[in-house]
Amino acid sequence: MKNKENKPIDEHAEVKAYFYGSTIELTNGIGPKEPKTKVIKGHRYVVLKTGEIKEMNRSAEKRTDNIESVKRTMKHLRRLIGTNFTSNTINRRDQLWITLTYKDNINALDQNSSKVVYQDFKRFIRKIRKKYNPTIEYLAVLEPQASGRWHLHVLMKTLDHSTLYIPNSDLEELWGKGFTSTKRLKNSDNVSAYVMAYVSNVQIDLKTTDKNKANSKKIIKGGRLSFYPKGVRIYRRSKKLIDPKTTKGPKRHILSEINEKLSEPKVYSRKFRDKYGNQMRIKTEFYVKKGENYGKND
Repeated sequence: MKNKENKPIDEHAEVKAYFYGSTIELTNGIGPKEPKTKVIKGHRYVVLKTGEIKEMNRSAEKRTDNIESVKRTMKHLRRLIGTNFTSNTINRRDQLWITLTYKDNINALDQNSSKVVYQDFKRFIRKIRKKYNPTIEYLAVLEPQASGRWHLHVLMKTLDHSTLYIPNSDLEELWGKGFTSTKRLKNSDNVSAYVMAYVSNVQIDLKTTDKNKANSKKIIKGGRLSFYPKGVRIYRRSKKLIDPKTTKGPKRHILSEINEKLSEPKVYSRKFRDKYGNQMRIKTEFYVKKGENYGKND
């Protein structure tokens, strides 16, 4: 028998749909049917049952609160990547994946360190556009190491779809702050999944004392999210990147308007409490278009 929480969203339920790349995401926030609170001036709210006035939780002092905020940002980031860095007929020759590191310890534990990183990146991207192509657009994502040391991962593309080729030695010289690495992503790569794995998960070494067995590695899903400090701006994007298309309505109406074959949905359910203390549950479904114009895993 299927777990109730893993069952698909009811076909008559109201959902919000996001369209990016070959992915269709449907989400349905489920909360109390009758409102339990009412927002009033001064960042306060009234508990309707008792008339009690409370302050909104505007801080992220608790580690769990900050992680929830980071998770929401990562959802937006995944959709943005899926919209702008998809497979194409020229096998992504117009796109690059670049990692920028520092020889100095620019650390997330230091105040305003993320501003330093973004200022350095702003100068870097200006040099890139001037030397190679003024139509280059980007998505730059901060990644904190366990030590707090910042890395910067950058997706680049040319809006005119001309081939984007930059030797790593040139990139390192233009960056001028440390080491760089450059990779060409293939059409078979799921770029969203690839980037999110880098900036979300932690890989740890599992050492063994048995000489006949090799050491192994373990991936802790979402383990890096707790490394992001409160209030940090996790990514920056250029102006001409496109936001994912969205719509709202009954699930069955939205799906009926899609004239393409879809994969069976992957269903996820998550419970949490909102800032008013109300119990909420979000159920999300992911579909993949099966049309021949899409990459295998995008």
